[in-house]
Amino acid sequence: MKKARIAVAGVIMAASMGISAVAQNATPQTPPPAPPKTWADSITFKGDLRYRYESIKDGSKLDANKQTFTRQRDRIRARLGAEAKCTDTLKAGIEFSTGQADPVSGNQSLGDGFGKKDFKLNLAYAEYKYSFNDTDGIGVVAGKMKNPFIIFQDDLVWDGDLAPEGLALKGEMETGFATLMANGGYMWALERSAQDDLMLFAAQAAAKFQFMPEIAFSLGASYYGFKNMKGYDVYDWEAKNTTYGNSSVDGTVSGSTTNKAWASEFKPIVYFAQLDVWTFGKPVAIFVQKLSNGDADKNNGGQLYGVAVGKAKNPQTWELGYTYSQLEKDATVGMFTDSDRWGGGTDGKGHKIYGKYQIMKNLQAGVTYLKGKKTISDAAKTKDYDRLQMDLVASF
Repeated sequence: MKKARIAVAGVIMAASMGISAVAQNATPQTPPPAPPKTWADSITFKGDLRYRYESIKDGSKLDANKQTFTRQRDRIRARLGAEAKCTDTLKAGIEFSTGQADPVSGNQSLGDGFGKKDFKLNLAYAEYKYSFNDTDGIGVVAGKMKNPFIIFQDDLVWDGDLAPEGLALKGEMETGFATLMANGGYMWALERSAQDDLMLFAAQAAAKFQFMPEIAFSLGASYYGFKNMKGYDVYDWEAKNTTYGNSSVDGTVSGSTTNKAWASEFKPIVYFAQLDVWTFGKPVAIFVQKLSNGDADKNNGGQLYGVAVGKAKNPQTWELGYTYSQLEKDATVGMFTDSDRWGGGTDGKGHKIYGKYQIMKNLQAGVTYLKGKKTISDAAKTKDYDRLQMDLVASF
């Protein structure tokens, strides 16, 4: 009987201990306080390195035997940037890039006696954004900035590496199934010490209609009003006396980088549209641009048509694309256009085929082939232009 009482007491004690343990485990534990935020928590760093093999066959470049010379070179482009979130509505950023003073390229060719490469300030901006709600807002950007306008991957007016300077206004608003967008720019393209500055006053409006998750259609128009160009000496950052395809007359300013002056003003209007659809599990984009510069009497138009399939973003994804573009001599300002097709500038036409493959999260391979003609305004001087680029891009 005594042993039975001892056994019962043991069971009761064990049960009591179990209930106590459960009660203790059920008591919520206060998490440790979060460490205080420092200035480093508000800054995001990012960058990339592109290694490129390039082959160029330019019909205007002949060797000693009067044969078209094929130039081959390896090039690198490295970029390192930082963006700080100053407040919920204000951010500021800077970016450094390889390259010289070229506004449309950060490439540096290898093979100059192992010489050190140039590294320059590519971006320096502050952006204030006020949000009306989760989708609508307006922003102001000041400084040297990423292009604030809606541009295509093979755009008629802008090279993808161009970083304009000045002030920009960006707005977006959703209304039902449509998103309305408006952008404006007040840019200093060239400060002149003894003449009026070359300015850009730009405006853009666009709408994107999302008919269903798989289908969207965008259309819009851009106005780029360059001021103080006709009769002013052409600016050439390399001082090689080139007009980048634009018509010219004799220059007038002593000490200029060229002895040529622009023959017309430039106020191109660009109309654009893009259809985005999903088919067979892949995004497909079909796009078009039409351009006209009413301030030039002739050779003042441009056009671009293209298609892109897939998106090389996640590991083992791919992207293929094709565009055809044509820019007449005085359609737009040549020194800001794509630097790859027909050697850059205006007065050319041609095809572009490219492919990309995302090898892993931060590593992408790509190949681009451009086949075109340059100096199309003069049949006697028109030359073939072929360019092959093979890229390997590591980003972080």
